Amino acid sequence: MCIHNKGYIKPSTTSYHRNTMEILPLHLGVKNLVDSGLHKVPDIYIQSKEGRPNAVHREESFPVLDLGTALNSSKARAALVSQIREACVNWGFFQVINHGVPHSLVDEMLSVAREFHALPNEEKMRYFSTDTESRMRYGTSFNVTQDKVFSWRDYLRHSCLPLAEMQDLWPEKPASYKVTADYSTRVRNLAKFLLELISESLDLPKDYIDKAFNGCSQVMALNFYPACPEPDLVLGIGPHSDPGSITLLLQDHVEGLQVMHGNEWYSVKPIPYSFVVNLGDQIQILSNDKYKSPEHRAVVNSSEDRMSIPVAMGPSWESLVLPASELVEGSPVFKPMVYRDYMTAMQAGGLHRQWVLDTLRI
Repeated sequence: MCIHNKGYIKPSTTSYHRNTMEILPLHLGVKNLVDSGLHKVPDIYIQSKEGRPNAVHREESFPVLDLGTALNSSKARAALVSQIREACVNWGFFQVINHGVPHSLVDEMLSVAREFHALPNEEKMRYFSTDTESRMRYGTSFNVTQDKVFSWRDYLRHSCLPLAEMQDLWPEKPASYKVTADYSTRVRNLAKFLLELISESLDLPKDYIDKAFNGCSQVMALNFYPACPEPDLVLGIGPHSDPGSITLLLQDHVEGLQVMHGNEWYSVKPIPYSFVVNLGDQIQILSNDKYKSPEHRAVVNSSEDRMSIPVAMGPSWESLVLPASELVEGSPVFKPMVYRDYMTAMQAGGLHRQWVLDTLRI
């Protein structure tokens, strides 16, 4: 079963090339532009001078946590919880190794992602949609009907739960896409373990977050960032925080993720077979602002394509998310909000830093 084109395409999905004045069909994606022999970036992709990639730091001390140690003893688990706490307070980001997801499965998932984005346009466009709440859609930028400046990114995005139902909506090609079921299940189990550690790091019972969020939602994206002829003018995706609970990012060998830390951008060097984990807005709310949902962005380069696969975990859609009473001293920092409403507001208003979260501050 597939999802066919739906959603009104506004005129913003075409643009004039700034040199040839040729009309470009932007809704077909960045890869289509690059494959057509593009040598200059269309105006709609060009960031303001303030928003363009600038000098960044390469942080050697970016937290890397070995999850295998937690299995050794209760003392080792307590030490890992302490490391999680430090990473959450200082960065809101960390990388995990020895996480239990087989290396062979990681390789398969990256291969499948590349195969999908290599499909002909007519095959990928079967899944194109401008409905930001669609459970399965192919697209480019973030929302081509609203974005004033486009992101240098193509993506396939879909829900993973309920798994049996969602599998019927996933792409028919490539045939190997079925590996996504095993991959999403393994990553979901890893996320549950990480949320237990995060709960403990807040001095809460290990199942506190799971109960507070009434289980979970899970959304996966296959992000493709083609090599760009003018990478200093564009962003793969602009600064934003993630709206859910935590995101587990699998990336290939190409550097591109940048994290805001102390008002400076830091580049995160990929570690083979690791996951980059970041806190989302709902953890910032639940922790009553003790932990922050950090801003991050993606940059591109002129020589290599980049692939990343974020799995965004969130509360169940109907969960009312609010600060944990155990963490409130005096007044709560945030008003409560149903997670589905939070996501609807974010999708409608665009991917701009933490604007939805800011509306909930008391």
